[in-house]
Amino acid sequence: MLLGNPYKFAFLIERIPDWEKGIWKNGIMFVIINDNIYPKDVHTTTFNSEIPEILGSDSAFINPIIDKELYEKNDLQIIEFVDDKEKENYYRYFIPFHEINDSGYRFYIISDSFNVKILVCNLKSEKAELVDRLEISIQEYNEVKFKIIDFFRNAEF
Repeated sequence: MLLGNPYKFAFLIERIPDWEKGIWKNGIMFVIINDNIYPKDVHTTTFNSEIPEILGSDSAFINPIIDKELYEKNDLQIIEFVDDKEKENYYRYFIPFHEINDSGYRFYIISDSFNVKILVCNLKSEKAELVDRLEISIQEYNEVKFKIIDFFRNAEF
């Protein structure tokens, strides 16, 4: 199932019952930014543990931090600020999607309350390296967010 516009921002989700054991509902889940898919290889996603974390109230996906001053900075300045693990709440700036993080990528999100920037970083080196970026309206962003929420609510987990 494709949720969103793959040429901008979308999720590709497919439940695969053959991969499931017991209560765990598994499949694949990718995030697509600007026609680029993440993670770059297939990882099993456990939907009934992964999606609730992505949809959690302290998740950057559900509640992007609104910081107009930070939003106006250039991408590298934003990354330097949000990728500082010494900051108490640095985790509040990225989507808690384990399959992407485990594959060496992180999606940082920041808003000015009208728009959202998504900065995709490669974490395989010492410093986060920007590999993709997207700036969309909060309305476009929320359309994808609400599709993921509906998918999870309507899924039989």
